Amino acid sequence: MKPESQHIEYKEIWKDEYLKVLVAFANSEGGKLILGVKDNRNIIGLHAASRLLEEIPNKASNILGITPIVNRFKKKDKETIEIEVQPASNAISYKGHYYIRSGSTVQELRGSSLQQFLLSKTNITWDEIKRDQVTINDFDVDTINKFKILSVDRLPEIARTNLLEIIFAKLRLSDKGVFSNAAILLFGKDPQKYFIQAQTKIGRF
Repeated sequence: MKPESQHIEYKEIWKDEYLKVLVAFANSEGGKLILGVKDNRNIIGLHAASRLLEEIPNKASNILGITPIVNRFKKKDKETIEIEVQPASNAISYKGHYYIRSGSTVQELRGSSLQQFLLSKTNITWDEIKRDQVTINDFDVDTINKFKILSVDRLPEIARTNLLEIIFAKLRLSDKGVFSNAAILLFGKDPQKYFIQAQTKIGRF
């Protein structure tokens, strides 16, 4: 048997807390959890293989919303169960927590790592995230007017528009009056109000 890795983990018995292992596989590249085997790959077998063959898929489906492939094998007259999980297109959680596979370990995602993970799963960039608390009064009209002048050749329809709400909508910086992070960084009076470490860097080539 192969050693534990990014795609393989062994457990001697089944515990419901091992659902987080299935989550980690689903949130990463997929993998197999094999029951009835020690970490050193010695097969010890399972006593309730038949029950687990039905119980595990039901719990994975009801609690996690995924459908793993669960098979029973007999090796050296001892039964094992192999739970194969495919990578999920959406983010999967267990009791409100998100896990990924890193090497042969299960890691819980927190803070900025969790935020980046969730964004990657929804195909939304940080710039596109909308902020409900931002209003039109948070934007610098002078900066917007300077942008209109500079963009007259490439975006004449923007230069001819006076309503700020329409300008933001045409620039795809707002959706139904809700402004994005990019809008705040580009035209906000005080971007640091929302992003403490916000700064602008300009390179000349």
